[in-house]
Amino acid sequence: MPSQRSSTARHPRSSFVSNHLSDGQPDPNPFLRKVDVMKRISRLLIVTLAVIATAGTAAAQTSSGVLNILDVQRLVAAGTPAAHAALGKHFMALADTYATDAARFRGLATAPAGNPNHTMAVRPGARRLPQAEAAAQLEESARAMAAYHQLLSLGAPTFVPADRALFDGGLGATLPTVAEVETAAAAARGDVDHRALAEYFLIVEARETAAANTHVRQARLLRVSGQRSGADIAALHCDRLARLSRAAAKDASTSATMHRQLANIG
Repeated sequence: MPSQRSSTARHPRSSFVSNHLSDGQPDPNPFLRKVDVMKRISRLLIVTLAVIATAGTAAAQTSSGVLNILDVQRLVAAGTPAAHAALGKHFMALADTYATDAARFRGLATAPAGNPNHTMAVRPGARRLPQAEAAAQLEESARAMAAYHQLLSLGAPTFVPADRALFDGGLGATLPTVAEVETAAAAARGDVDHRALAEYFLIVEARETAAANTHVRQARLLRVSGQRSGADIAALHCDRLARLSRAAAKDASTSATMHRQLANIG
């Protein structure tokens, strides 16, 4: 990941500023040049961070109408009738996915498992019942959010759901793809867009920090396990993963700070 200094040195000024300069004259608007440089540096971070952020989430991406985190936060910040209508559809789709999860967990909880001639102290599907109940509760909350935003879109009086802050913050929303992050960054113009990107990168930072801590614990457990064969190699692999996660968290923090600054400038 290039440093901010080296990235700044390699990138030319924006065409807007360059077109308004005469040869040999000082830059009359260094403010615009600073904004352009910051945006360029931000784009350098996006691909790496988005690849890490979307690792393992391909299965979670659906065509069911569930929006990604950036879209949810942008619509919440917009607060227009059209935005509330879109959020209503999003939360209805999200409620449907929770309902599907609840049904699947109930099916797993009641499915026969193992040898029927050997009784077990704890049924393998027993842990699925709490998961089904949790999914059902999330479904109920998501439907309440859908009703809330649908009423707001009509300008009608409404209630405030107990979990509004969590769901409006992106709970249940999918992570954006690399292309979606790049598109959002390129199209960012005002403070709403940059704040949404800043929140996204803060989520990436928190997750990568947690992942780094997990890898460190795994490496420690491997080294004290007493297993000679392969344990040291596995511990070194965990060390490497921890370093990568720390680097990703640092880059995400840098990008979040940058978009917060751009939001304040805008």
